[in-house]
Amino acid sequence: MKTMVAITLAAALLACGGKTHTAAAPEHKTATAAGLKIKLATVYVDDQEKALRFYTDVLGFAKKDDVTNGGYRWLTVASPADPEGGQLLLARNDSPAVKAYQQSMFQQSQPAVMFFTDDVKADYERIKARGAELTMPPTEVMAGSVIVMLKDTCGNLVQLTQLAH
Repeated sequence: MKTMVAITLAAALLACGGKTHTAAAPEHKTATAAGLKIKLATVYVDDQEKALRFYTDVLGFAKKDDVTNGGYRWLTVASPADPEGGQLLLARNDSPAVKAYQQSMFQQSQPAVMFFTDDVKADYERIKARGAELTMPPTEVMAGSVIVMLKDTCGNLVQLTQLAH
């Protein structure tokens, strides 16, 4: 599990401009993503109502969109600090492939989603007081960063990460 956490954190550090020690990659001329923005990410859940309660009441996100069309429900949450920023789609895991993927990730202790925070220990205490099932207390990992892992009540692990300053 420590290897998987280290890999996940290394990817997070790279995404946030952190430095890791890797072999030099060959230079490629590629188009940049300067105009692209991540607006939506998906986490598959076994119960959308339960997921909504967890992501709003426990983690503190705000419900953004909730649209139903027949048996389909488009349900998103966003950070109250950035309501027009990225959204998390709480999608039903209603296909065999999605269920297999979700179960495999969970069994390998891989988080389905990672959130960044400036104070992981305070967030740990806050979500613990709100009844979250934590699977890893604040744990220092590479480069002095700290992570916390918890279950989202809907079949996933969630990681909170505070990067070293």
